[in-house]
Amino acid sequence: MNKAELLSQIQAGWDNVDTFLSTLSYAQITQPTDAAGWTVKDHVIHMAVWEDGLTGFLDKQDRRAYMSIDEAIWKPDNDDPINDVIYQRNKDLSWGEVQQKRQDVHAKLLNQIEAMSDETLQGAYGAYNPNSQSERPITNYISGATILHYADHIPWMAAIAKGGV
Repeated sequence: MNKAELLSQIQAGWDNVDTFLSTLSYAQITQPTDAAGWTVKDHVIHMAVWEDGLTGFLDKQDRRAYMSIDEAIWKPDNDDPINDVIYQRNKDLSWGEVQQKRQDVHAKLLNQIEAMSDETLQGAYGAYNPNSQSERPITNYISGATILHYADHIPWMAAIAKGGV
């Protein structure tokens, strides 16, 4: 995927989330919860925090350290403990604070991607993470933390908005 395609798909996913959120009342965003106790607001900040971790990664910072996640719970095949830390840290933010952070993080990410060449975006993950030997292009990780992540959360948020799960 080249830069133009990546940015277009990120924008489409972002717009889908925005369109979905615009259909909800404040109460639907902040009150009903899923089985884990998360509100729609919690899902939104969760996506923003992971996206922010991506901005640190693209700045060639250790993503775990950038996100202030203890090394003992940073497991490649289990995001649940990480997600619990994210939830605990952010559950008391207001909807306005969540929206501001989401907007700020997203703008920063788009600026980073815009500044990168197509060649750089096809570079190996290992070039950004010295602890990895992965040769997969960083576009895979960018799409995972944006396009795919947005698509994963919309149905979960929709279920919560309909009265909790």
